[in-house]
Amino acid sequence: MSSRELGPEWVLSAFLANAEAWGQDDVSELAIVARRLWPRVQAHARKELTNKTSDDAMALATDVWESVLRSVAKTMRRSNGKSRPILNLEAYLFGAFHHRFNRALRRERRRRETVEYLPLGRDLERLRQAHDLKSVADLDRSIQVKQTIENMDNWTRTVWMARQAGYSWKEIAEYLRLTEPQAKLRFRYALGRLRARFGSAA
Repeated sequence: MSSRELGPEWVLSAFLANAEAWGQDDVSELAIVARRLWPRVQAHARKELTNKTSDDAMALATDVWESVLRSVAKTMRRSNGKSRPILNLEAYLFGAFHHRFNRALRRERRRRETVEYLPLGRDLERLRQAHDLKSVADLDRSIQVKQTIENMDNWTRTVWMARQAGYSWKEIAEYLRLTEPQAKLRFRYALGRLRARFGSAA
């Protein structure tokens, strides 16, 4: 039989067994109030968890309720009647349940949001394939660039390396004792010849 089908005596059984040692009245009152509050606890859980099945709502409510009862019973046992008594045990228990239940809901919501943002297996596979395709394309491009540079004449390679190093067309043209348009035009013609050569080889 599951704990949710049992009364508060199931949760408080360890404390009831030693009730004489720390005040029979306290534990008896706790059991009576817990039994009286249980329908209200269930109703609150169903109201808050409309998106879950009744069994799921009751399972969460039971876990939280049991933890509240154990916590209060332990506190009562530790104090052994020396601390101030709880004036309204029913309000105190339901308030403690309400607080812990909301905390459990927030934890569950955070967990669900985390899971929602995790990529699915097929998404990871698509990402891996896209990365593989990009890697292949990058490799292919780097091979083509290397072959193109190897086939450049000295003048074209010098201009290409200067552009890669960050020199402006104006600086390159001055170095080559050309006008800027002449330097650009000569470089474009050289690249055009290379493209034509690679095109005819293909």
